Amino acid sequence: MKTVAIILMTTVLLGAEPSALAADERLVSRSAGKLQQDQSIDLTARLESSEPVISAKPTQAENYAQSPTAEAHAGIANRHDQLFEIYQADVSLISDLDDDGYHHALRVVFDVDVSHDDATVYAKLYLSREGEPWSQYFTTDLFYIHGDDVADTYEVETELLEGYPPGYYAVLVEIYSLDHAYMVASEVLDYHYLGRDLTIEDLSWDERGTVSYDDSHSGEHHSSHAGSIGWLLAFFLIVQVVIAARGALALTPCKKRKIQQKRLP
Repeated sequence: MKTVAIILMTTVLLGAEPSALAADERLVSRSAGKLQQDQSIDLTARLESSEPVISAKPTQAENYAQSPTAEAHAGIANRHDQLFEIYQADVSLISDLDDDGYHHALRVVFDVDVSHDDATVYAKLYLSREGEPWSQYFTTDLFYIHGDDVADTYEVETELLEGYPPGYYAVLVEIYSLDHAYMVASEVLDYHYLGRDLTIEDLSWDERGTVSYDDSHSGEHHSSHAGSIGWLLAFFLIVQVVIAARGALALTPCKKRKIQQKRLP
C-alpha cells in the first residue's frame, strides 16, 4: 500500500510542472532596431538598455484597418501611385547556451522598397510557433526609405525571455506607411522563404541543463534552480519506490517461513 501511494505521488509531482508551464501564456522579450548603415547606434548596447516587454498572447495578427491608429489617419490621402515591397529579408539565430540547436535570440534584417519617391514607414514583427496564432513582439521606430536604395535596410535584434517553448518558428514582417491608412507590404520568413528552419526557444528553456549563466547582454546571473529541484525530487521519490519494493520482496518469504514453522507439530 505504501509503495502504491509513493508511485501515485511521483506521478502527480512529475505531471505538475508541464501543466504550470502550459498555463503561463505571458510573452516576455526585449528588442532593439536601427537602420543597418547607421554606425552611430550600437545595436547590442541599445538592446541592453531595452526594458523587457510583457504581453498576453494574442489570437491573431493585428487588424490594422480597424485599429485606433488607422482611425487617427482616417482623413489621410492615400497615395495610390506608390507600391511597396519587402525586396529582401533574412533571419539570423543567436545564442544557443545548451547547444541543443535552439536559440533564444534572433536578428531580422529587411529591405523595403517603394516604386518611386520617398516614404516614411515603420514595421511590426510577429512570431508564430508551428502554425500557432501570430504574436507581435516588436514595433520599429519610423524610418525613411528611398526607392530601391539598399542603404535603408533595417535590422532588429531580439532576445526572447519567457513564453516561447522550443519549436519551429516563422517571422512575419508587416510594413506600414504614414501616407497610407493600411498595411502596404508583408512577408513571412519561414522555411519556404529562407530555405532553413528557425529553431527557437526562450531564455528560460535555453538555460535548462546549465547550472548557471552570466547573461552577456545584461550581466545578470541566472540559475536553473527550479528545474534542478524538480528532477532531484523526482529522483528521490523513485529511489524510495525502489527501496520500498525491495523491502516488500525481502520480507514476504520470511513471514511465510515463520507461519510454516508455527504449524509444524
